[in-house]
Amino acid sequence: MTRSILSGLLGLLSVVAMASLPSACESGGVGDPCLPEDEYDPQFAGFKVTEENIESRSFQCQTRICLVNHFQGRVSCPLGQEAPEPCDPNNAASCGGKREACALSGAVEPPNCAGNQDCRCQSNDDCYGEGWSCDTADGMCKAYVCRAQNADGSFKGCQDPTKSAAENQGKACCVPGTEDPVASPVCGQCAGNSQRNAEQAVYCSCRCGVADGEPDDPNFNFCECPQGFTCSEIRPNVGLGDANITGKYCIKQGSQFEGEQACGDVPGRVNSDQCEGF
Repeated sequence: MTRSILSGLLGLLSVVAMASLPSACESGGVGDPCLPEDEYDPQFAGFKVTEENIESRSFQCQTRICLVNHFQGRVSCPLGQEAPEPCDPNNAASCGGKREACALSGAVEPPNCAGNQDCRCQSNDDCYGEGWSCDTADGMCKAYVCRAQNADGSFKGCQDPTKSAAENQGKACCVPGTEDPVASPVCGQCAGNSQRNAEQAVYCSCRCGVADGEPDDPNFNFCECPQGFTCSEIRPNVGLGDANITGKYCIKQGSQFEGEQACGDVPGRVNSDQCEGF
């Protein structure tokens, strides 16, 4: 009898707990800042302003949607950076004698592992090419890059999106929450008045309607956009990928992407082959 009562109580608590979990159809938290999961990859070079990204399982957002609405670069690295020079951690001179030192960027399994837990690299040939080396002690492929140092030999810090451009000048893009430098070139974010910087283009959102030209979906619980946001098509349904994340999302009023919209006077790295702006 006691066991039956306990089972009933646990079942009730489970229902209550599930009811308290946020879902993608809720609009609470729309506009909250979020950091896309891609930025935890040390090889990720950043987003392109000509593209959008919908992260549909973001645990940073009550809505579970982290929207990247035609944004350039990395949220965590406002000024971007030039491509760091690969280096050899066993060769002190591999950074050319400049005021730089060799620093670990990231460690990953060899590319041919395919989830095999016992997979280990045996030599540099098992890794990803230039800038990657095999650490036979743990079997991991590791990337090392030259990183700027201060006069006392310490590494210069990482860029911080809460700091000013002057405070971030000369600092590296780093994997969020770590001191590990990003191993790729990164574009600077678009100008603040372009509506394409992180504040205006990357935040928690929710799906508020189907794509233009699509029939209504009565089985999807669309959200209503809160004040200050408008329901706008972000991803047309072209028959590829998950149709349940196509369509319209709540975006900040006035932040619609206009196709050839200028990125503006980018305060950080600009490269005509990779980055928009001037």
